[in-house]
Amino acid sequence: MTRKTSCKMFKESNRSHGLESFIAPESEQNSQAQIKVSIQSNVAHINLRGKIKHRPFLEHMETVLDQKLPVKPNTTNFENHSIFWLGPDEWLILCPLSEATKLVKDLQGSGGSMHAAVNDVSGGQIALRLDGNHVRDVLAKGCTLDLHPSVFGQGMCAQSNLAKANVLISMGHEPHAFDLIVRRSFSDYLLHWLKVAAAEYTTEWSES
Repeated sequence: MTRKTSCKMFKESNRSHGLESFIAPESEQNSQAQIKVSIQSNVAHINLRGKIKHRPFLEHMETVLDQKLPVKPNTTNFENHSIFWLGPDEWLILCPLSEATKLVKDLQGSGGSMHAAVNDVSGGQIALRLDGNHVRDVLAKGCTLDLHPSVFGQGMCAQSNLAKANVLISMGHEPHAFDLIVRRSFSDYLLHWLKVAAAEYTTEWSES
C-alpha cells in the first residue's frame, strides 16, 4: 500500500508543479515581451552516474541516447536529448516526460555489468527557460558567475547560486536563451525573485 501511494504522489508531482499562479492566460501573453519565462512542465529529469573510462558504460549510454555524453567540464550536448555535465562521472538528461520511463529502463540496460546509476529525479526539480536580450542583466542581479558571451557562451553550463538558490545554469543554441534547473522546493521562491528582478522589463510568463 505504501508503494502505491508513493507512486501516485510522484506522478501527480509531475503533472502539477504548483507554479500555475505565475502563468499568464494565453489572451494576456505578450509576443513583444522583452523577457520570456517558460516553465518546462513536460520535461523529465534523469540523473546518470558512471565511469566515463569504463568502455561498456560509455558505449551503452551513447547507443541508447543516440548522442555523445559531454565529457568536457561545464558543457552540454543538445543533439537529441538535453544532456548537462555535472561532474566527471555525473550527467543530467532532460527528455519529454512521456519518454522517461522507457529511457530510464533502456539506460539501466543489463544492470550491474555497467557500473552505472540511473534515477528519474523529475519529482525534485523544475526546468525554466528564459529568453530575451536582457536575461543576462536580470541573472547578474543575483548570480556571481560571469555570464558575458565571451566567457559563458552557447553550449556551456555551470552549477551556481542564483539569489541564494542552488541552480544549474545553461546556455543553449539561441544567443539570448538560458535554461535554469532548480530544486522544486526553491522554484516558487526563485520565480518570485525573477519577477521582482525583471520588473523593469516587459515579461511574459508561460508553460510548455
